[in-house]
Amino acid sequence: MSMDNLDFRSIKVILNLYKTRNTYVTAEELDLSQSAVARILAKCRHALNEPLFIRSGNQLSPTAFTEALVEKLPSLLNGIEEIVATKTEFDPKQLTGRYQIFLNRQSQLIYGRTLFELLRRDAPKASWYIKGWDSTSAEQLLDDRAVIGVNYYSSSLPNSICQETLADEVFVLLAHEDHPLHRLDNITNEELSEYDFVSLALPFIDEKSLYLDSVLQEIGVEGNIALQTDNLMFAMQVAENMGLLLLSTIDVANYPNTTLKPLKYETDKKYLPDSAIVCTYARKNRNKPMVKWIKSIFAEVAALYPPPS
Repeated sequence: MSMDNLDFRSIKVILNLYKTRNTYVTAEELDLSQSAVARILAKCRHALNEPLFIRSGNQLSPTAFTEALVEKLPSLLNGIEEIVATKTEFDPKQLTGRYQIFLNRQSQLIYGRTLFELLRRDAPKASWYIKGWDSTSAEQLLDDRAVIGVNYYSSSLPNSICQETLADEVFVLLAHEDHPLHRLDNITNEELSEYDFVSLALPFIDEKSLYLDSVLQEIGVEGNIALQTDNLMFAMQVAENMGLLLLSTIDVANYPNTTLKPLKYETDKKYLPDSAIVCTYARKNRNKPMVKWIKSIFAEVAALYPPPS
């Protein structure tokens, strides 16, 4: 029997399972995924060399060992929480270790370098894994395998994930700086309809690659969608070299050395889908100093890249 692999979270899971007798309910109450609860329970069983709970139908029944353990764990847990509460003020300059942040790939291309520079400025001893948003991101945030993320707003995320707006949605039409439409001050739908488009899909939001295409239909532009892609760099290359118009929710004019510039075209916001860029993190971590600090870094990055006027 060894206690070496038990941590603060493992103790909380054992105590909560003792109360709920159900892995699903425990996952909900602790803002974890059900698979994370199962992994932690398996780790505890291995560390203690005890089954801890016996399944009986849909319920978990604690063993005699668990009953004895639960008598002691609450006082231990309270002691740990008191120590944590009296820790010195969070100082990112003293931060060490490796931390994972999700940043969708389109945002990585435009804002990733600046984000890393600011993280490095404030926390020079820390190591960062900046990873593209994927289908497992929410679960990893809930399981504390990642600290925080940035993606487009999604109505499908659970309430245990906070989504705070960093930047309001934008809708930009971009073209090479020498494109003839740049000579016009008030571009009409008819003039736009004369050209072909590159449409930028939003990974894990726009599964059918029709997200922005529908905007064209709503505003009455009949231009042909010649290319759909979720790769921002590829879309930019095609728009720059083949004279197509790029339909995007990111103003890629912020990208260094690009020849793409926003066209002077405005549309009513009521036609736009909800594509706000949001900061995402586990609700249970909303008061953690590290989360608050990284949120302030995100806000600083967003302020350096204002939306097109």
